[in-house]
Amino acid sequence: MDKCLHLYLLIYKYLKNITLIAGLVLLFSNLLFGSMISSYPTFNMLLNCGVIIATTVLLYAVGQIALKDGFKISLSFLFSILGFIVFILGLFAPQRYEDNSALMAILLIVMFEAIVLTITYIISKNN
Repeated sequence: MDKCLHLYLLIYKYLKNITLIAGLVLLFSNLLFGSMISSYPTFNMLLNCGVIIATTVLLYAVGQIALKDGFKISLSFLFSILGFIVFILGLFAPQRYEDNSALMAILLIVMFEAIVLTITYIISKNN
């Protein structure tokens, strides 16, 4: 029994960091592909690096903040799906800051995610 508990605690400790590891792998992969593929503009590569970092931080926060289990599962799923959508938006965004509707959509989605996480934390804390 003691060995099973020790193994469970070891796996649990490792799984808490899997979000960070996956985020770093995706970030380095994006940088590598951005440097190898000439049709992947630098602006879009840097934009998607920011998207990967923001999504990783939000998913890590969901795992670390004291939330109810249902919130953790649903927010992890929602943030992963929205992160993928934002990444696709970043791939096809125009290469300029001015009048860039894709960039505005990306910022709005990330702000929406942060607001939802904050509200969810407040609700979990009060109950």
